[in-house]
Amino acid sequence: MNNYNVNKEMLGVATVFVTIFVIVPALSSYFMEDCKASMERVKKQKCKIRVESIEGIKSIKLKGTIPESILPCECYDNGQWWISYKDEIELGDYFIKNEGESYLEIIKEDTLIRHEYICSQK
Repeated sequence: MNNYNVNKEMLGVATVFVTIFVIVPALSSYFMEDCKASMERVKKQKCKIRVESIEGIKSIKLKGTIPESILPCECYDNGQWWISYKDEIELGDYFIKNEGESYLEIIKEDTLIRHEYICSQK
């Protein structure tokens, strides 16, 4: 192997290194939502439902009825917040996320579970 091939190989390694450790982190922070914007998005969410159906893997769709009127409704969230509590929600539970609040509630027959939104970025 001559010096020319070694230098080309080192250039390739350096390019990969710079891409992984410099460019990718710089771009990811550019595309990530900051905490203030994230909190505002969460506070705009609204859902009050008696759960009759739970769907989704990477997002969550709750189908059921509005508790006060018994009219059918659906709630949907494609973020990571609601889906992280999917295992706690069962059919017959009430899922409450009031607009302007930074928490959600799962109300079971004998238990109230409240999850406060915590921004984990920057």
